[in-house]
Amino acid sequence: MKIASLDAAGSRAFSDETVRLTTDQEAIVTRKRLLLAAAAALVVGTGFAHQQAGGDALDPVRVAADTHQLALENAFVRILDVRIPPGKTEPRHRHPHGLSVYFTDWDAKVTVDGQQPQVNHRKAGTFAWSDAVIHTVENVSKSEGHVLRIELKQ
Repeated sequence: MKIASLDAAGSRAFSDETVRLTTDQEAIVTRKRLLLAAAAALVVGTGFAHQQAGGDALDPVRVAADTHQLALENAFVRILDVRIPPGKTEPRHRHPHGLSVYFTDWDAKVTVDGQQPQVNHRKAGTFAWSDAVIHTVENVSKSEGHVLRIELKQ
């Protein structure tokens, strides 16, 4: 290791001296290395978890690609542009918690896993919060259901 020191004229001089650490200094260096390794593992693990989430068999972009289009995705949100034609029943799929913004008036027959079907009227210009859900949706009206689904990732 190169050691810098000042000579009598105030200029830097370098030498190839070996630096000896005390036991306390070695422990600090070891802790720092462990923390860096843990942080790197966390970053890699988080990236792997996000990659695995994209492989979700109930992801609506996968199972209902004809009605769910990815509009935007970043580290915080995923926004889906959802268009359900009259009479269409979407396959069973999953959504994390998030907000739905309705652009059209329509009636949705929603069947949440383990519950009885429920018909909900959706009015243009309104919005609704929902917790994470696995469901099927059928458009039981005569007009297209148009929804912007904003899914939170955290």
